[in-house]
Amino acid sequence: MVSFECVSPLCANSSTSGKRNRVLAVVVLCGVLAGCNRSAGQPPASQQAQAPPLAAALPDSARSLLGWLPADNGVPGWLRAGQPRHFGPGTLWEHIDGAAETYLGFGFEELVTVDYTNAATGLQVTVDLYRMSDAVGAFGIYAQETNPAAEFLAVGAEGYLNGTALNLWAGSCYAKLTSGKDHPSLAAALRALAADIGTRIGADAKRPVQFDRFPTVGLVAHSFKVVPKDVLGQSFLTGGFEAEYGTGKAAWRLTLIPFEGAEKATAALTRYREFLLSNGRVTKALSAPVKGGFVAQDSYYGLVVAARSGAAIAVALGPPSEQSGLDMVTRLLK
Repeated sequence: MVSFECVSPLCANSSTSGKRNRVLAVVVLCGVLAGCNRSAGQPPASQQAQAPPLAAALPDSARSLLGWLPADNGVPGWLRAGQPRHFGPGTLWEHIDGAAETYLGFGFEELVTVDYTNAATGLQVTVDLYRMSDAVGAFGIYAQETNPAAEFLAVGAEGYLNGTALNLWAGSCYAKLTSGKDHPSLAAALRALAADIGTRIGADAKRPVQFDRFPTVGLVAHSFKVVPKDVLGQSFLTGGFEAEYGTGKAAWRLTLIPFEGAEKATAALTRYREFLLSNGRVTKALSAPVKGGFVAQDSYYGLVVAARSGAAIAVALGPPSEQSGLDMVTRLLK
């Protein structure tokens, strides 16, 4: 510790006064040294409180995703906690190892994930917002993970609440909201956060138009599926759309596969017929009202009715009868 001796004549006449002055000098010097240390190192407290923007570390392509997530108190009481995390096609496995390949198959482009906290309830909710290449991919991954027994909600294009999680899709985005613990107010909080996200995205709330072609009679609710590859279990068939009909043991599937032209559709149908010949038997050729097709028996699905019209193939797997299968594929191909 550095100290100063008082050399004034007045100090010489009073030892008490001298001690007081020495203490005062030490206090002043400490203040000066503290100021020096602060200017050379940490900024003042007023500046330290000004954290960098949450989007500072994100690439430009991901900032719009962050803008579609609730701001602090955008949903009253909910604040962002910590920095957002960003993942691309090459790093997605770090966040969802084991499921990354499925997301990539549906056209995954990037993910922003943000934690939210509520001081009043002590709850934390993590929001994962996935951007897919298009609305078909976004609906596809949403439908892939849909629980038909969940409570479906009018948030975004559609969403569903299942325990401590709420999933929704809108436009080319798929959002997953999850919490690590249950709470009486959690369901309402998830709904509010999801509604805010859906409104911010503001995308057209429509499922892929291909599903508008599917007959509604006997259709199982929330059974639509996008099949990006290996449609009907065949590696040469890609980009399919499926729905389930009937119930219980009588349930069966209807599949639509669009192609770029009639020639490619015809070639694919011929190849599928050859596969069924090697794994079952073809019992009848079809020519009307469709533009070609067949009825077959498959070792796994049983009755199969497949047909083509224009640049699309429709296949009924396990329908109740040959005639009902033909009726449904014909309606699907119109």
